[in-house]
Amino acid sequence: MNWLTRHAQTLNAVAALLTAFIALGALLAVKIQLDEADRLQRLQSARDAYRGHLALAISSPEFAQPEDACALMKGPKAGAYEAFVDHLLYSAEQMLDSEPHWEGTFNGLLAEHPELVCSMPETGDDGSAMQQLISRFRQTHCNADLACR
Repeated sequence: MNWLTRHAQTLNAVAALLTAFIALGALLAVKIQLDEADRLQRLQSARDAYRGHLALAISSPEFAQPEDACALMKGPKAGAYEAFVDHLLYSAEQMLDSEPHWEGTFNGLLAEHPELVCSMPETGDDGSAMQQLISRFRQTHCNADLACR
């Protein structure tokens, strides 16, 4: 007991340091948990957006694989067709921010709509995965033959 009395201050200091390290570890664990929960929520939101686009494609096959995109773009369903492609781009943005390996899938989906994608005004490259996708798509798919007359 005499040893404990002589080293009480040292033991208290060590206990305080140990408590501080445990508290710091707990804070770090909470941060990791919150980051993972946020990542999972963003991934689920992206998947929901993609599922929503698939449902639109099923209910509007004339937009999903248009026979004549130029006629659609000038006809009475032009707004609905543009909204369909906008929803595709929104789904791409959500998914590519969460899982970049989906780029091939969205390239394939955008390949059904080169006339509309190529006619969209440039928004400037903000470096996002979606903007990079559109840029690469335009480099490979957009040419003078796609212009709707």
